[in-house]
Amino acid sequence: MSADDVVAAFGRVLNATEEAQPELDALDAVAGDGDHGVTMVLGWRAVVAALEAVTPATPGEALRTAAEAFAGVGGSAGPLWGTALLRAARVVADDGDLAAAAQAAADGVCERGHCLEGERTVVDAMAPAARALAAGGDLAAAAAAAAEGAAATANLVPHRGRAALAPDRARGHVDAGARAAAIFWCAVARERP
Repeated sequence: MSADDVVAAFGRVLNATEEAQPELDALDAVAGDGDHGVTMVLGWRAVVAALEAVTPATPGEALRTAAEAFAGVGGSAGPLWGTALLRAARVVADDGDLAAAAQAAADGVCERGHCLEGERTVVDAMAPAARALAAGGDLAAAAAAAAEGAAATANLVPHRGRAALAPDRARGHVDAGARAAAIFWCAVARERP
């Protein structure tokens, strides 16, 4: 994995997220304020713009630049994705292990968001992707695991965010944050979300 690979992956993530914005907003509107798609698009646009303004020499530099750009978006997504990308950058800089970087990203979101897998959050897609990579799977396996984890959130009780205030309304609907993470992994793997 090179810095150029990381930059190209973020470009694909932006395109996929822009396409999915209406879906993400609709999922968020079920029990929230309906702006998750907008926030994610703004975040990935900030990432792509920041990476166009510099020429990162390493994957770690590219991820750090992305982390700083996304963290500035605000809302809950900005700090969570900023933390995830920063934690991944630290691991990639150390040994380049994608599985370890994915796990560090998921762990960072758990710590920053005070959440655990199974609580109907973005982690329910991030953690399965990390496990798929740790088990020797490729990016397609990570994307499939993230998509499956996101889909399973429709049956989970929300413990965090606005959805936790309206668990009955959220029941039967996929968590917008988890769906956004599945879209991320699918775009990275060049798979359809």
